[in-house]
Amino acid sequence: MELGKRIIKKIKNNPALKDFFLFAFVTIIFHFLYWNTNMDNWLFGCYTSGVFDFFTNIAYKGTVFLSNLFFTTPFDAIDSSIKFYTINVTQEKEYFCIMQIVDSCSAVKQLLQFFMIMLVVPNKFSKRMIYFLIGSVVVLFFNIIRTFSLTAVLLNFPDNYEFIHLWVGRPFHYIIIFILWVIWIQFFARPKKH
Repeated sequence: MELGKRIIKKIKNNPALKDFFLFAFVTIIFHFLYWNTNMDNWLFGCYTSGVFDFFTNIAYKGTVFLSNLFFTTPFDAIDSSIKFYTINVTQEKEYFCIMQIVDSCSAVKQLLQFFMIMLVVPNKFSKRMIYFLIGSVVVLFFNIIRTFSLTAVLLNFPDNYEFIHLWVGRPFHYIIIFILWVIWIQFFARPKKH
């Protein structure tokens, strides 16, 4: 019991520890709510599919753009899918690899998580919301990098795709959100003393 009290006192007296535990607590609560409630629907209501379609389209168009820049393998971009093909002996396309960008690739969940974190960090609400908007652009940019990278893995190393998607692609979002949080805490959370 005494050890618990000392730990709580240390956290209260150390802003860095307090900030980190608040970040961890909000992240855990957010994931509990997201996976155990119908959060998307109670947040966006009848606009849910429109919101997801909008952000999925950003990921899709960004991935197509990067694919055009960096891949030499020909592909068609159709219905949120990138379909790589070869030309067979009868001069017809044969699709051999299809990457589909779906709602779960939209980064909506990560934007909501980042928003929830920005609601509880220190400083004025207006400054936090400006940082949220700037940070959202960063999250969306890195989401495009993530979906493009996963497309490259699927094209070149299809046997490794599932592992990379689950154990590299998904944690990648958390790293970006954590870095954005660290930047906020380090440089913007509290006014600097002169």
